[in-house]
Amino acid sequence: MDVSDLLLVGKATRGRYRSAFLNKPAATLVTATTSSTLPSMPQLKASLLVDCQNLLGECVLWNTDDQRVYWTDVYSNKLYSCDEHGGDLVVRDLPDMLGSFAFDPDGNLIAAFSDGLFRYNLTTEQCDRLTTFEPDIELTRLNDGRCDRAGRFVVGGCYQAAFNQVSSVVSYSGGSEARTIIDKVALTNAIAFSLDGSRMYFSDSQTQIMHWYEYDNATGHLGQRHVLTEIPQTDGFADGSCVDADDNLWNARYYGSIIQQYRPDGSKGLSIDATTPCPTCICFGGENMDTIFISSGCKDLNESQRAEQPHAGGLFKVQLDVKGLPESRFAKRLFD
Repeated sequence: MDVSDLLLVGKATRGRYRSAFLNKPAATLVTATTSSTLPSMPQLKASLLVDCQNLLGECVLWNTDDQRVYWTDVYSNKLYSCDEHGGDLVVRDLPDMLGSFAFDPDGNLIAAFSDGLFRYNLTTEQCDRLTTFEPDIELTRLNDGRCDRAGRFVVGGCYQAAFNQVSSVVSYSGGSEARTIIDKVALTNAIAFSLDGSRMYFSDSQTQIMHWYEYDNATGHLGQRHVLTEIPQTDGFADGSCVDADDNLWNARYYGSIIQQYRPDGSKGLSIDATTPCPTCICFGGENMDTIFISSGCKDLNESQRAEQPHAGGLFKVQLDVKGLPESRFAKRLFD
């Protein structure tokens, strides 16, 4: 979710979400999709890996170079990393809220801070601006992003007040400017790409619809838009996504307490009980690429809900019989 999620969700909607999800028994926190009548698949259960109590953990990514998982706590201006067992925790202070990031060939970051893209050196902590994002719209900021299969960084914005589709999704391949590929967006989430690069997944979360676009991997241009699935308002909304080695999409369901797998036709596959009310983002990783890591948030829980969910905002994991692939990296080296 974005850095001002409760502002983006209006009071009436916010109350409906909280009453519909957070007061449900945990066993009932399972979504339904309108795109399939197939029988429900077995539900798996995640376990706590790091009790970091992030306000809004996001953009969890596995780094194959150092065999570590990285994620950001957006509201705390921090970047976390640990090994696959949750050990050797490292926390870096950042200059701004980091909505998302990707690794370059050397393991440095292309970083989507509030008002633009930056390059960030993990060793020296050097941080340099690359682009500026929507300087003429006061209340937008960068949010969810991933690299496409050609190594462009595709990242979208959010509007940090009542629902207002005035932000955009941009594509960046180098230089001082990014190219707008989607406009009229309120809350960018769920960006991911099919294995062959011919599909881009995307959700403007509060519309309750997950889309996929026909995507030209050679040029980065979008084609026709299609509906993958519609999410009932009682089942949370789409947050971060990733794609497994069988080309299925996995999506974290904020306020929905689950991670849901979707086949390319939109039918539901496996479901993971995230064991936390507000999972935010997911990635595959671990030595065998068969572990899903799950970031989460706690800032939208009231005092009693936090008492009932003391590990909300933690990093979770679950081992699967399904394997993933490392996320695509930004194609160009950010530092010489």
